[in-house]
Amino acid sequence: MADQQSDSGNEARQSFLARQLLLDTTKNAFQQLSGLLKNVSLYPASHPYLISLAEKMTVTIEGLLQGREDVTFYFVHGELFFEIHSVPIDENTALLMELFADRDIGGIAFKPGFTTEELIKLAILMSKEPAVLKEGNITEVLAGEEIFHIELHRSVVLIEKKSESKKTKEGEKKPEELFKDAIEAIKVIVQNAQLNKAINMRKMNMVIQSMVDSINDNRDALVGVTGVKMHDQHTLAHLVNTSILAMALASFLSFEKKQVIALGLAAILHDVGKVRVSSEIINKPDLLTPEEWESVERHPIEGALIISDIQGITKMAMVTAFEHHQHGGAHGYPQTDGTARQHLFSQIVSLADAYEVLTAVRVYYKAPMPSDEVIRALVKKRGSDFDATLVKAFINMIGIFPIGTLLKLSSGEIGLVVHQTSDLMRPRVLLLTKFDGSEKESGEEVSLLEMTAGKHKRDITGTIDSHTANINIKQYLE
Repeated sequence: MADQQSDSGNEARQSFLARQLLLDTTKNAFQQLSGLLKNVSLYPASHPYLISLAEKMTVTIEGLLQGREDVTFYFVHGELFFEIHSVPIDENTALLMELFADRDIGGIAFKPGFTTEELIKLAILMSKEPAVLKEGNITEVLAGEEIFHIELHRSVVLIEKKSESKKTKEGEKKPEELFKDAIEAIKVIVQNAQLNKAINMRKMNMVIQSMVDSINDNRDALVGVTGVKMHDQHTLAHLVNTSILAMALASFLSFEKKQVIALGLAAILHDVGKVRVSSEIINKPDLLTPEEWESVERHPIEGALIISDIQGITKMAMVTAFEHHQHGGAHGYPQTDGTARQHLFSQIVSLADAYEVLTAVRVYYKAPMPSDEVIRALVKKRGSDFDATLVKAFINMIGIFPIGTLLKLSSGEIGLVVHQTSDLMRPRVLLLTKFDGSEKESGEEVSLLEMTAGKHKRDITGTIDSHTANINIKQYLE
């Protein structure tokens, strides 16, 4: 068991590191392109230095082409994308993206068989007046320069593709609908557990699978729903939110779909043992007595026992329910003999559970902890309560300013975080002007990565408490 846990933990680290390596490689490729374009006006096409720059980029792109039909970069709202990944950018990369934008170029694709000569020809073409590419037929212009294995795409093509993508998925349920389905499904399970009735997981299995599909399609959209805090059903919402966050992290770490589903089921049942704890204790706003704490600390055991009687569910759900509070050394519970580490599933659920508790509305404190304070709390406990690699990956996924955070911008505008980018301090935001929800359909969405003349267009100057400001963010996230 210990060996399996170690293997699972190593897989998570390797998956995370592989993703970081991919991002570093794609960033390096674009930096090399930036260097090539900067120097093409200084040296003739046959100069050894220019050729060496092109050769280095060729090696990088050929490495990325392994197992791929092409290597394509897209430029959207000041962000650089490779496949589904937002690639970190620096000032030089941002200036290069502006160069493409000036020529109405929204993407560049490298096909197998491209040569260093074609790279140099592309650099020379990009150094010409913007009108050459902006006003001309891109395919004809590239062919005229004998560039056959590198493609340039107009920005409008990207917009059309985005619209087509939405049309093909109109039949799928929206994130808020999946959230409500999950609430209803876990509500039935909890009620049956309270009444000692048989628990059927069929409905929950279907909901979890649908949520995994939603996460794989647009992780930020479903994670954003967890930012809408429920006062009336906070216990059920906690289970669903923890499950979503755990699955989102697993997806971020490139877990296989069946593993993400199994983790989602384990996470949504992690606190089911609390049905054996008095509701007066669960909802008590004051400090618990030692006897009351003893009752609470039995819920992982009770949860494992309840799950052990459920037919057709992975045993990992039972393990996760039992282990999800066994972090923090002597402070963890239930205490057991031996030194076995928490299973990877339990570690992920522990982390998601802690984050959700700190950001949620509870009877024992009036308002959620600010997101930046939550992140600091998690960082403080990395390596002790939580695995350091998982904490880093979770923060990279959730961002310093999670979905649903209201930001004050240097432009005087107010932005609602709707997506994360490669820069944790510069998310994508929806600019709010009317605060009535209408901006969701007609408002402007911008990336805080956007730059002009080498400087960011907008900076974050602070955050706004939506409760204090009486701004209903739910209308934007649903």
